[in-house]
Amino acid sequence: MSMDFDFTEDQKLLQSTAKDFAEKVIAPNIERMRKDRRIPKEVFDGLAKMGFLGMAIPEKYGGMGMDAVSTGIVAEQIARADPTASIPVLFLVDNAWSYLISKYGNPEVFSGILQKVARGSLITGIGSTESGHGSDVAGIDTVAVKKGDEYIVNGEKSFISLVRDIKEIGGGYVTVVKTDPKAGARGISLLYIPYSEEIEIGYLEEMGREGSSWGTLRFNDLHVPAKYLIGQENRGFNIVHEGFEFARGLISVISASMALKSIENGAAYMKQRKAFGNSIATFEGLQFQLADDVAKMEAALNFAYKALWIYDQEQRYGKYSRFQVSKMIAMAKLISTTWGFDAVNDAMQWQGAYGYSKDCPEEWALRGIRSFQLAEGSREIMKIIIARETLGKEFIK
Repeated sequence: MSMDFDFTEDQKLLQSTAKDFAEKVIAPNIERMRKDRRIPKEVFDGLAKMGFLGMAIPEKYGGMGMDAVSTGIVAEQIARADPTASIPVLFLVDNAWSYLISKYGNPEVFSGILQKVARGSLITGIGSTESGHGSDVAGIDTVAVKKGDEYIVNGEKSFISLVRDIKEIGGGYVTVVKTDPKAGARGISLLYIPYSEEIEIGYLEEMGREGSSWGTLRFNDLHVPAKYLIGQENRGFNIVHEGFEFARGLISVISASMALKSIENGAAYMKQRKAFGNSIATFEGLQFQLADDVAKMEAALNFAYKALWIYDQEQRYGKYSRFQVSKMIAMAKLISTTWGFDAVNDAMQWQGAYGYSKDCPEEWALRGIRSFQLAEGSREIMKIIIARETLGKEFIK
């Protein structure tokens, strides 16, 4: 039995192409993005032109039909170029949730939407979180009542990414709703809700991710065509986690990539910074800290790719169970976001007072990577998943 840790030749070419794009288009625009607090148009248009939006959408809908590992390869390069995590958020949300639509949505209904997502003329978001229900998807309050060929939706989603982007560019949300409120998780459905002026949007300011947008969505007797149901009614809880796991796997790669870039920046600073007549890179205490961070983050990055590979094997070939995938993805996200935050914090420390300044990319990265300890499932939820799949459901209350 052979084991190959290398990318294919096509993946290596994709990696090189993404790296070149990130260095030439994304990196030079970060300062302006932070100042304007929005992703520059040339960056968004560039992502669309490269086919990096809706990468996992099948080719028959105009996408690249890429697997999760290949999508992760692009995510890694984007994350290296954007320490704020703003552009990575657009990338991971749009890719993960447009993929879910392509898998479970009615082709006759969604083919046109997916083609536009692949071209970058529409963005796909996720509407799950509510003010009183974060990772507790089954506990949501948003209700959709079917009347004829429509659903009437009432409720509010909070802390939703890309609200301004979707309003201005166009698109919609894979929205988690209750279609049978008394049935708990068995009464959850997924609706694609296109943006319209009938949706009330509120804006929230984030701790980091300066170029991204964040806010609330309020649905007041919103009429949504029943054809926008994704999958079967009352079966949404079963499939929404496939989207979450794709997103969590991408977050794992992104967090590790951001941390490794911060370690590189910190190491470069250590080499040229002198204290007591010597480069601080000669101080053994800092060397040991650096070594720990490099070892952890290289391990986290490789584990993230393994998790995405297992996700691919389950999605494409059914080789692993849903529970095996959930556990692997949860482990990857837990270690990548936890160790990543610590590594970025160390890189800030090596840079002294400059590390604490708003001009330091590691300060941006610390706030950006902190968001990933919450996004698409908190680290506590990741631990519950890992414990459940290790001990057995009977030990989890």
